[in-house]
Order: sequence, then structure tokens, then C-alpha cells
Amino acid sequence: MLNDHTRHWVRNMILMWISQLLVMSGFDAAMPFIPQLLRDNFGMIDEHSRGVCVAIFTFAGAMAYAIFCPIWGSLSDRFGVKIMLLRGSFLTAFFFPLMGYVTQPWMLIGLRFLTAACAGTTAAANILIVKTAPENKQGFALGFVGTAVWAGAMLGHVIGGVVVDLYGYKTTFWVCAILYFISGICCLFAKDAPKVPAVKPPLSTQAAKIHRYRKGVLPGFTYGVWIMLTLMLIYCFVRRFEGPYVSMLIELITGPEKAAFWTGIIGAFTCVGAVLSGLFIGYLADKLKPQLILAPTLTLATICLVIMSITDNLIVLGVVRTLMFFFSGSLYPILQKLLSAATPQRKRGKVFGWSTTFGNAGAMLATVFSGYTIFLFGTRGVFWASAILTAILIPISLWAMRKAMNQPYYIAHAEKPWEKKKSEEKTEKEA
Repeated sequence: MLNDHTRHWVRNMILMWISQLLVMSGFDAAMPFIPQLLRDNFGMIDEHSRGVCVAIFTFAGAMAYAIFCPIWGSLSDRFGVKIMLLRGSFLTAFFFPLMGYVTQPWMLIGLRFLTAACAGTTAAANILIVKTAPENKQGFALGFVGTAVWAGAMLGHVIGGVVVDLYGYKTTFWVCAILYFISGICCLFAKDAPKVPAVKPPLSTQAAKIHRYRKGVLPGFTYGVWIMLTLMLIYCFVRRFEGPYVSMLIELITGPEKAAFWTGIIGAFTCVGAVLSGLFIGYLADKLKPQLILAPTLTLATICLVIMSITDNLIVLGVVRTLMFFFSGSLYPILQKLLSAATPQRKRGKVFGWSTTFGNAGAMLATVFSGYTIFLFGTRGVFWASAILTAILIPISLWAMRKAMNQPYYIAHAEKPWEKKKSEEKTEKEA
């Protein structure tokens, strides 16, 4: 049933889809080509030293997200999500073009930190979704908005590959800024979620057990929330491990002349896989236990990463990377749905802000270890390490999800459609 919180959820979902499509189009029109920019504008030819610089650049962005997203998340609970979306879109649109005018790598890294500190629109969009969508539609809504992230990435790769090849990097950063600005205009029409009173609603006896799990120093989240936040960190550590170095792998196969162009084309095709995955997995997340989705998809993603690490064929690389994104590209909405189910409505902005921090802490660790890996073993070594880490992620994820779903608050409050279906089937048999 719709109420004041959920009556505008379809409108918000569509607007957030358009907004995130534009944001990710702008972001991925520029970010995948940073290795080529370092080579062409700053003369960094050596694969190992350039890989370390890419790792530092990526680390700066992840660190800024990790520091500032909890702040923006808490402010969204206090002042509304919409103002956070507008802040992120318009400020990032102002700072992004400056990257095209830097003369030293450290300036590029500094601007990456600044743009990431101002951004956080994807986290804010997800907060708006979980605050306004009905509980039984959140998996679909998060998956649907997730398709915009990957569709935007697909479009951005194409735009960036063409613009860099024809007009250079400076123009690409201006295109990025324009797309962010238009995204901010779309956010003006979103309907913010009503503020939830600070008065705590009465809890069931089972849910009341959660007060045992309060901590004095850290935010007062339940064990279920902390488990999911930790899993988010591990998941992002694994999934961000090889991402910054795809263009360098393509460069090894094709040579430096057309590496940016083929990075854009292959990136676009891989995002198609992620878009299809978002729709499919987002739908399944509302119907099945998450463990039944996660284990097989991560297993297949591991196989794809192994093939990527050994292939010398550009077509094979494009096909298996597309499949890898289909299998693993939309597992993030599943984790978000579980996190939302373990969180009271009035704290979801704060919790999702922290989830972005944990995710980016994982990304920061990934850049440190992947940078060290590429320095020692080269580009292909990063992809081998990513395959091993993805395989290790499977048992860790299954254990963490099971623990989180057995916590009192989740048991008392979360909708579990798979149990509802079993109950209906049992009733029919008894009748």
C-alpha cells in the first residue's frame, strides 16, 4: 500500500534513472582513459610506473568518497536527499573541466579528490529510492536504477572513446561537465522523501533484542547492518581490483595507437551485459534468496576473469568481459536490498552514506594492492589476482548474508517473499 513515503516512488525511480544515466555517461566519458592521458600528456610510457600513478589517482577518488559520503548521508536524513543530489551534480559539473588544464600528475590527482568529495550522486539516488519505494519493490527499483549506471557507463565509454580519439582529453572533460549539469536539472523535479520523526516506533519483542547490540563509540547500527557494511567493503575491494587497468590490457593486445578507441567500444559492450543483469537480477532479488543468485553468478564471473587474464584476442576479451559484467555487474543492488531490510526507515540515509564509505574503503584498499600487484607482475597479474579474489568472495558472501539474515531486526521486519510463497503453497496443500 502506498503512503506519504512511497506514493512518488515510480516518478523518483524514473528521474533517478535519467539522472544516473547522465552522471555515469559523463564520468565514464573521462575516467577509463586516464592511463592514456598520463601517457600522452605527461610522457608516462612505462607500464609499471603508469599503473602505480593510476592506482594513486583511483585511491584519491575512493578516499574522498569514503570521507564525505557519511557526511552527505547524515545530512540527507536531516535536510532531505534532493538537496544532496543537486549539490553533487552542480558542484561536480563546475570542477570536472579543470582536469583538462592541469600540467602535472599531482594536480590531476588533487582534482580527482575534489570532484569525488563534491559528488556522491549515486549514493544519494539510492538513498532516495530506499526511502520512497515500497519494501517489496526495492530490489526491482534498485536494480532498475542500477541499469542506468551501467547504461550510462556504456554511453560514456562510446562518447569518451570517440571524443578522445577526435578532439582530445580537454573536450572530454567539458562533455563530462555538461552531462553532470543536465543531471542536476533532472533532479530538480524529484520528490523528496518526507522526514521520519525521531521518535522510535514500538518494536516487537524479537526486534527489541537489537538494543543489546548498540555500541557507544560507533554509530548505533545493528549487527546485521555492520555485517552487511563489512561485506560491502570486501565486495568493492574485489570488484574494483582490475577495473582501472582495462585500457592497459587492451593496449597490450592492440598497441597504443587505438587503445582509447577500443577501450570505449569494449566498455560499452560490457555495460550492455550489466544493464541486462540489473533488470534480471533486480527482479530475482525480490523473489529468491540472495544466496541462490550470488553463488553461481560469482563462480561464472571468476571463470571470465581467468580467460581475460590469458587471452591475446580483442574479440575474446570483449565477449568474456561482457559476460563477466552480466554475471556480477548487478550484485550490488542485492547487497543494498539486504542492507535496507536490516535498517529502520529513519536511519537509511545515514546507513547508506556509511555503506558508500565502506565500499570506497574497499576500493581504496583495492587500488593499494592492485597497484603493488601491477608493479610486481604487470597488467595480466592484476587480472589473475582479481580472479582469485572473486573465487574467495563466494564463501565469504554466503556466510555473511546468512549471518545478517539471522539477526533479530531483519527477522522481525524484512519482507521475505520466498517464505511467503512457501507459506501460500503450504496453505493450498492443507486446503
